Amino acid sequence: MYTAELEKVLGGHLCIRSCSNEKEADSHIADADLVLITNPYSFPWARRKMRQDASIINLIFAFERTRVETLKRYPVGTEAIACFNFYSSAHQAVNVLYEAGVTNLNLYIDYPGNQNLDGKYMDLALISGQTDRLPPDVGEVFDLGPRRLSLTTLLEIAAKADVLDDSLEAQIAQYGADVSTSDDYLTHFFYNSAAAALQLRSVMESLDDGLAICDHEFRILNLNRSFSALLNLPEGLMGQRLQKFDLEGEVADAIFSSQPCQNRLCTPKVSGRSVVVSRETIKRPGSSQSLFLLRVKDITELTNLETSLRRQIAKRGHVAKHTFSDIKGESPAATVCIQKARRIAGIDKPTLIIGESGTGKELYAQSIHNASARARFPFVAMNCAAIPVTLLESELFGYDEGAFTGARRGGKEGLFQLAHKGTLFLDEIGELPLPVQAKLLRVLEEKEVMRVGSRELTSVDVRIIAATNRDLNALVNEKAFRLDLYYRLNTLTINVPPLRERRADILPLIQEFLRQEHKEHAEIDLSVQTFLTRYAWRGNIRELRNCVEYMVHIADGPIGEQHLPDYIRAEYQQAIEGREWAEERLNMLSPSDRQATADVLSLLKRKPMGRRALLQVLLEGGGYMTEYRLRAILSRLRQLECIDFGRGRSGCTITAAGEKLLESLRK
Repeated sequence: MYTAELEKVLGGHLCIRSCSNEKEADSHIADADLVLITNPYSFPWARRKMRQDASIINLIFAFERTRVETLKRYPVGTEAIACFNFYSSAHQAVNVLYEAGVTNLNLYIDYPGNQNLDGKYMDLALISGQTDRLPPDVGEVFDLGPRRLSLTTLLEIAAKADVLDDSLEAQIAQYGADVSTSDDYLTHFFYNSAAAALQLRSVMESLDDGLAICDHEFRILNLNRSFSALLNLPEGLMGQRLQKFDLEGEVADAIFSSQPCQNRLCTPKVSGRSVVVSRETIKRPGSSQSLFLLRVKDITELTNLETSLRRQIAKRGHVAKHTFSDIKGESPAATVCIQKARRIAGIDKPTLIIGESGTGKELYAQSIHNASARARFPFVAMNCAAIPVTLLESELFGYDEGAFTGARRGGKEGLFQLAHKGTLFLDEIGELPLPVQAKLLRVLEEKEVMRVGSRELTSVDVRIIAATNRDLNALVNEKAFRLDLYYRLNTLTINVPPLRERRADILPLIQEFLRQEHKEHAEIDLSVQTFLTRYAWRGNIRELRNCVEYMVHIADGPIGEQHLPDYIRAEYQQAIEGREWAEERLNMLSPSDRQATADVLSLLKRKPMGRRALLQVLLEGGGYMTEYRLRAILSRLRQLECIDFGRGRSGCTITAAGEKLLESLRK
């Protein structure tokens, strides 16, 4: 029976023989590499027949899964007796059934002299095929069917014979689909398979990393010494649950967290070393429970080296400090720009950032670098307008010793070489002189630089991010910028919107700057806030930051008109006077002018429109309107901050103040 089961699974991998008497033993056991004992009492007899180097495996049987599941449905407390021809088989059957989860039955073993059976009525007799041990008085007989090989036995045979591969593992898993097993047969395998455990332990001990294999309850099935040493755990952890040990917070969170854990940096205080902890789930066919592989890697020296290198790089100023999370903006214009920059960050091509002074072009450049594949490498920035023309070439490309008077002994690396593998940010690219532009183009095309005074080419791998507040296309027409370089840099373009086109971000930015100055609870007069959202901000975010810093350091309490910088306060007063004048004129309007103003605001509330479109719609509506009259109405509404004039064809839009005025006019 067992030979037939073995042939099903291992027939293609092993030569299988069977014997049950002295004659067969003499011809088969002596030549065997593995001897499978079906009855533990046969061990001494078989040992005398075996070679000294042969291995013995004690067979553990199982039953069909469907029949075991049927047993589980009997009422709890059912009295049952295992009736097999051999006591050892009955004893093992009871263990197998309990291990498979048949805990609803009170199981007894039938053997001569068992006093537990005296005078006891049995509800159920469990058999496996024919047996002569069936008691005369029993309620029901349940046949467990022919005995099958357990997965533990099959795995141990395959491991000791060294034939376990992916295909055989799949065959064993397929066989196990119909066989009863414990709820966690892999755990059982790790506990009972000495050969497999020994092989696994040898591999684990050869690694410097700390490794541990745990079951789904974090009970340790196997580990190496490095795991205990790195986490400062005692010896004798096999079979113990990790929860009972005092793991430090960071390590415990990494191991027991419900979230995936991959390379989590931890610094246990006891050891003072830096380690990364990973937890991988091992799912095996045929099991509903998973195992965990815990890996602890000591990176103390690596961390120290990285820290040293970062300090050296930081001293040279070649680090990008900002990421996209530092760019504040929720207006449509800012959101679109940030999303576009995020996509461009993953494209390793030259990038051109266009925007007015103070819009945060370098902030975008640093964020793109930190979101790219080059983030681990240097970010080197140079303002082309801040370096004298005579030094630009040597700064960019470097120079050899003796290249010119005053050259440093030993020469100097250029910014391209310093940025190797990283990003070179060229701010104000429009200020580069034409000869340097030609050399820059060659570097972009050939990816090689030649130092000043040298004849040797050096390969460089650098991503260029250029920025400008000038119209490069106009510079090309003026022959002040090379057309070929313009198109080489213009591969990916980001237009950073000025602050006046993202007015919805002004108040959040003010709050952010107040927080940076530790004045987040400062109060700003409502009329000042309204004015700041309407101000032109020709210096963009840089000007806004300077304004906020000035106000918070000048004001002792709530911030009002008197705390504005002088040049901004002058415009504030003009705006107030203009508003008062416009309100006076509004009060003096005739009923027809009031109606015309309401009509204009009503149209703008539906959708933004330009002056010509407004005039056409008003005339089609049958009202009296001339271009001069419409200009006057729009000018008055603008002074009252009731409308915004957009750029280009975007037309006029109504503001919150305009909607309030419209409601008042309708009343």
